[in-house]
Amino acid sequence: MDNFWVKAVIGIVLIAGAVIGVNYYKKFKARQPVQREPERTVNDAWREDDQRLRAEPNIPKTENGEPEIKFRELTVEEQAGAEQLFEMAITSRKMARLPAIRYGQMVDYCRQIIEKYPGSEFDYKARRMLGEVPRGQWDRYNITEQEINGFQQPTE
Repeated sequence: MDNFWVKAVIGIVLIAGAVIGVNYYKKFKARQPVQREPERTVNDAWREDDQRLRAEPNIPKTENGEPEIKFRELTVEEQAGAEQLFEMAITSRKMARLPAIRYGQMVDYCRQIIEKYPGSEFDYKARRMLGEVPRGQWDRYNITEQEINGFQQPTE
């Protein structure tokens, strides 16, 4: 008789285990995999920076279709110098995304562009780039709202 009860208990445990196992399997199998966004890498951030910073300025148009802001035309030499400084500013901006690298060089290049090529498209883009420095860093580099929004279009 003792043998009968041992076999019965083992049978009940096996049946209960099978039922529980099937239920867990169904729940596990029914779950949809969680859709995760792919991790953003520093290369992704650099690519986005390039697209955004090199983009043509979005200047509103007047009623007659003319742009509200007209940029100063640069000579060939000025254009080459402005492009070189702008490329260095973009490269410094990319580097500032890395740990332990700061925005100092980028800010210096942007200020050189603003000083040397006022009223140009590069002046406008440099101010836009300065505006992307995190607000918490503005005091460190003495960035002001006036510096960012102070674009003056050339007078004819």
